[in-house]
Amino acid sequence: MKGIGKYIVEHKKSIISIYILLIVLSIIGSFFVEVNYDLSTYLPKDENSIRGKELLEKEFGISGMAYVLIKDKDIHHVDGIVRDLEAIKGIDKLIWLGSGEDIFKPEEFMDERIKAEFTRENSHLLQVLFTDSNDAEETINAIDRINEYLEDSGIIGGPASTSYDLQKITSREILYYSVIAFLIIFIVLFVSMKSFIEPILFFISIGVAIILNKGTNLIFSSVSFNTNSVANIIQLAVSMDYSIFLIHRYMEEKKLYNSNDKAMIAAIGKTFNSILSSSLTTVGGFLALTAMKYSIGKDIGLVLAKGVLLSLISVVTLLPILVLAADKWIERYQHKIYLPSFEKASKFIIKFRYVFLILAILVVVPSILAQSQVEYYYGNEKILPEDFKSNAANAEIDRLFSNKNQITIVIPKEDSLKEFELLKKLEKVEGVIRTNGLYSMVDIEMSEEFLPAEVIENYQSEHYSLINIGLSLPMEGEEVGETLKSIKSVLANEYDEWYITGESAIYSELAEITSKDFTNITIISIVVIGIIIMLAFKSIIIPIILVAVIQLGIWINLSIPYMQGISLNFISFIIIGAIQLGATVDYAILFTSRFLENSRSLSQKEAAIKTIKDTGRPILTSALILFTGTLSVYMITSMRNTAELTLLIGRGAIISFVLVLVLLPPLLMISSKLINKTTLGASKETNN
Repeated sequence: MKGIGKYIVEHKKSIISIYILLIVLSIIGSFFVEVNYDLSTYLPKDENSIRGKELLEKEFGISGMAYVLIKDKDIHHVDGIVRDLEAIKGIDKLIWLGSGEDIFKPEEFMDERIKAEFTRENSHLLQVLFTDSNDAEETINAIDRINEYLEDSGIIGGPASTSYDLQKITSREILYYSVIAFLIIFIVLFVSMKSFIEPILFFISIGVAIILNKGTNLIFSSVSFNTNSVANIIQLAVSMDYSIFLIHRYMEEKKLYNSNDKAMIAAIGKTFNSILSSSLTTVGGFLALTAMKYSIGKDIGLVLAKGVLLSLISVVTLLPILVLAADKWIERYQHKIYLPSFEKASKFIIKFRYVFLILAILVVVPSILAQSQVEYYYGNEKILPEDFKSNAANAEIDRLFSNKNQITIVIPKEDSLKEFELLKKLEKVEGVIRTNGLYSMVDIEMSEEFLPAEVIENYQSEHYSLINIGLSLPMEGEEVGETLKSIKSVLANEYDEWYITGESAIYSELAEITSKDFTNITIISIVVIGIIIMLAFKSIIIPIILVAVIQLGIWINLSIPYMQGISLNFISFIIIGAIQLGATVDYAILFTSRFLENSRSLSQKEAAIKTIKDTGRPILTSALILFTGTLSVYMITSMRNTAELTLLIGRGAIISFVLVLVLLPPLLMISSKLINKTTLGASKETNN
């Protein structure tokens, strides 16, 4: 690595020029990265609900959808509104009372079933079908124009409206909480470093890596809004340590060399392996997410793993140049370190080490049981605050029309009597409050040639028939899951080919897939990171001890929502284990490395006390960076899923920090003989 360090030091201008070019290209590229708000696209394509969704678009032209509620307007006024809305670019058509009835005949002569679908309490419901998906730019622009047109005369809800609010709030809030997070992390670095200048240099080097990561996301077809909302903060928080490692070693090497360049070359050579090991555990945790069958794990894992690797490259190549250029300013603007020294804390922790060990043992089983009982949710509408426009509109539409939970069935176009009988059977399923198909709207004995073409187009294509079903059930959960099973059973008895889609159907299949993903990710992340630690320490027992300590922290972290009686977004629940393990096992690695080093010349007790004093500050700094950076997002964001994930990450960092300092020392001390026997070269070097 000295050769690489020498090359970096001798080619400062060339490296800076390359970075400037890459930054410009990345900034341009970031504008073309598509952010995906449709979580159903990450489901396997062969899932029944996804195939049904694709058929709706292909056969019926149904893609994005919203509902408009018009109050206190007569039917002819509503007819004018419908015509105006249909002229908006991005809107395919509107389905309303006038789609199935002659609005010029008296209401008392209209079909009561059709009226009940679209009118209630002097309110008219309009179903808006868009030419593109709920999340497409053209759909979002169309909703903008609908809102401008309606003003106070109506409200808009439905999936496209929810996506609209998600996109608007995400794009607005990312800038706010990113700035706040950067400021708070800067304060943490200020109190933990000796110079005012060092945090500035850290932010420049990691900031460049963040810009490169965002720009290179162009290699993916899209990035989920979950990833996009937290990737910058997580990348900053988990990779700041690399900068601290390098500059600390540089300051030490300056005392040994008469040239700053030579000191930096030595610093790069001596810190690269430790930085690489640290980054590999983090990357390993993130890459474990790619094993999820629900492919949003691949989305999150690849983006964050790429970000950590880019941070590593930036720290090794760009930061040394910045430090050398600002060396005199670093020396000039010094201040004292404000973090505690752990002088007294180290003796207290070791004195009561067995108390801490017993406490840890006592919380293991309750934590495992509690975290296994945490409830989680899937719906996008739960991500947004209840008072947001889309949620408020959905609540009012659901109150009037019981319209919130709708699923759609697609079946082959066969005998009309068979379809009519199917509608009757579906109506008897518990939880179903209405069924809408062609033969619930018109008389089955009426010849199709006498039916309005618009009515037929809404329910039949060349090859398939469409049935809408309204459920009086929540969007997700066991109750709606049982109803969906009953509906599927009815369909399977009548048809060889059938599809059932809609939010509840998609959430149900998500639940089946992600329940397995959680177990798989936990096992894979433990194995991958355990192997990395095993290779780093050349030990069998050390990775078991270190992973066990952090895994306990994960269980404690996930048990807190259960004790609070709150549910978590399913993505947060699945990925937090891999993120916390990958990001905070470094604390345990640093502590163990220094403990083994101190054990060569000191007794076990003295080595433990000295190790806490040696590593307390750097581990606390790392934990505080992760905690404060994510906490700032939690405090600001309106999106529930983002708030939950960042709170879990930040809280997990503090829990891991505490466990490493109070639980790891007695475990290492008790296991010292076993470590000697199972660690290559340790038996001759450690002091019992």
